[in-house]
Amino acid sequence: MSSGARVVIAGASFPDCSAAIDLLRESIDADVADATRLSTAEIVELLPAADALMTDYFPVNAAAIDQLKRCQIICRLGVGVDKIDVAAATRAQIPVTYVPDYCRGELADHALALLLAVARRIVHYDRAVRSGTWDYNVPGVFRLAERTLGLVGFGAIARRLAERVRPLGMHVVASDPYVSDADVEAAGVEALPLDDLLASSDVVSLHALLAEETASLIGAAELERMKSSAILINTARGGLVDHNALVAALASGAIAGAGLDVLAPEPPATDDALLSFDNVVVTPHAGHYSEESVLQVQRDGAHEVMRALAGQPLKHVVTGLGATGQ
Repeated sequence: MSSGARVVIAGASFPDCSAAIDLLRESIDADVADATRLSTAEIVELLPAADALMTDYFPVNAAAIDQLKRCQIICRLGVGVDKIDVAAATRAQIPVTYVPDYCRGELADHALALLLAVARRIVHYDRAVRSGTWDYNVPGVFRLAERTLGLVGFGAIARRLAERVRPLGMHVVASDPYVSDADVEAAGVEALPLDDLLASSDVVSLHALLAEETASLIGAAELERMKSSAILINTARGGLVDHNALVAALASGAIAGAGLDVLAPEPPATDDALLSFDNVVVTPHAGHYSEESVLQVQRDGAHEVMRALAGQPLKHVVTGLGATGQ
């Protein structure tokens, strides 16, 4: 199949996009513009001629969409689409797609790693030993067996995390308004309302999408409901948590610690108060990353673009356009 279509790849955080570029060129002879290292102004200049736009973190706002004169697809090279104005794309009759399944295992692994790092105070011990202190007596280290993990959101990543903690002997509960209690319990997990989950969990792990209704889902009131011995894990989106409320809860001892792969904003300021807590572990939005996942997301995204350019049904559509065969 040959198309010669113009594909713009913008705002990617990967070391390079050769997996997508090579696949598009070899499969459909696409004219690929690698704009991953260009400025916003330079990217905007490329948009009017784009038949397809692939993006990781480039903000595809209404102004950018206005420049897409012939675009047949906006493909987000990742899971969330909060950097894309989906409503504006729908008005412009451009389908928005995403790649939901390329890093589910990695994110579940990362959430578990943060859980263990905070609960077992791994980073504290490492820093202490490197500074010459050989002492394991640290308050707040608890046995995970028979403790409760609360999952806020019960999608594919949360389900994988539930599977990973079972061998540790943890009891798992979940709250998700979009998943029936019967479906949660069919997975061997107890379904609870959010308030009850927060009050009963020793570890609360966030797995919700960021939307208007979930912004600051975990605020001062929710943190106050948690046990003072509980820890918060967030590998989903930074905006799910009220930053100032979390700082206050950690400072007052309302919760015992946090493991955060996502923040709002990113990256944090060097004087961000969250970075001053010894009981907080922060990673640089790395939960999705593995050598395999960065190849898969590019290839899966390229295949979705090829389907759009060929007029074929799309697999993972956020808007209703082209959604046949989801």
